[in-house]
Amino acid sequence: MSSLQKIGVAVMGLGRIGSTHVKNLRLSGRANIKWLVEEDIPRAESMAERFESPPKIVHPTELDKMLTDESVNGVFVCTPTTQHEEHIKAVLNQGKAVFSEKPVTDKIETTKACYDLAESKKIPLFCAFHRRFDPSFNSVRDNIRSGKSGRLRLLRFSSHDPSHPPIDYIKQSGGILKDSTIHDLDLALWMSGSPAKSVYVQGQHFNPDIKAYGDHDLVVVIITHENGAVSIVDNGRRCCHGYDQRLEAQCEDGVFIVSNRFSHQVTQYGVNGQSSVPPIDQSFNTRYPEAYALEAEHFLDILEGKATPRISKNDTLSVMTLVQAASESKETGLKVNLS
Repeated sequence: MSSLQKIGVAVMGLGRIGSTHVKNLRLSGRANIKWLVEEDIPRAESMAERFESPPKIVHPTELDKMLTDESVNGVFVCTPTTQHEEHIKAVLNQGKAVFSEKPVTDKIETTKACYDLAESKKIPLFCAFHRRFDPSFNSVRDNIRSGKSGRLRLLRFSSHDPSHPPIDYIKQSGGILKDSTIHDLDLALWMSGSPAKSVYVQGQHFNPDIKAYGDHDLVVVIITHENGAVSIVDNGRRCCHGYDQRLEAQCEDGVFIVSNRFSHQVTQYGVNGQSSVPPIDQSFNTRYPEAYALEAEHFLDILEGKATPRISKNDTLSVMTLVQAASESKETGLKVNLS
């Protein structure tokens, strides 16, 4: 592929995250979005109108039209988790690289099968844990792993959405641990550089509709790592003041803190002593724009042969194993040991 030739890609699923990837790919200048695959054809048509050279649009039932297009080098799979296995395997079997939103699938066995297929085809399969690409989290991780601040003692993650997702989404999400907490569990393994030795989870459901589907809207997770560090995660579906994303890392000789970001930089003070501070980010799109853009660029580097996936098969299977153990702990109320 010449330096002037754009990389042919397709995007499957144009929900919030798929739309984010479309935006970043358009801004990149390196990608040529050839196809949009979407059940809601009018939504796809509305999005395609913004392109100078509109991509082709296809319903998932006619996926072969995109898969047989030899100009497509990679496919962004942003469909619901329950459809990932089918779509990922279909793409890999046509010799195209896959950018998969997390999780690759909702089961360890099927996730491994997708990676095994990719390996047999010698085709990249990249699982998108976007928070690894956030500059602030990267800085903390680099400081921890350098050892300059001494041994890591505690990682604490607070991660809360501003509002509950639609119940139709909850039905297909695989549960809060697989859908949301998995990001924090991945960061815990990545930042600590140590596998989990044990995990203990407590959950609560404040929303009766979420409870009706057997899910929780608040979980607290305690992980003991093999290197002795402890990670604590509190993850919820609703936060009254915005998209709450905080991290604290306590080492023997230093503490690193990532605070919530403000939506703007204006703080107001009044003569009567009153003051007001700006609100925090209200969605993942405004909190993690750099992370989403950087992971898309990383996938384009993979397609050009400039990089290997920064998130490996072992990384993905390790966090899926931890999620499975956390699910068991949440259901039993007991600590679960991992071998």
